[in-house]
Amino acid sequence: MSEPLIALLSELPAARLDPARAARIRTRCRARLARLAPDAPASSAKTVHLWQPAITVLGVAYLIAAFVQAFSVSSKF
Repeated sequence: MSEPLIALLSELPAARLDPARAARIRTRCRARLARLAPDAPASSAKTVHLWQPAITVLGVAYLIAAFVQAFSVSSKF
């Protein structure tokens, strides 16, 4: 940074926290999060529980297929 800019920055007052403003922002954020929250979180939990085993089964099937492919290629040589 240039010297004049540093001099201008050094003359700025120190920032101070405003507790009232922080409380207003916190209230607005919590209200917005409450509006965006799903009404039935249990249904999304069921979806997660259904996808996890399905992904695991597909991953194991892929690994088995990869091993079979690798052993069939190595047995030809």
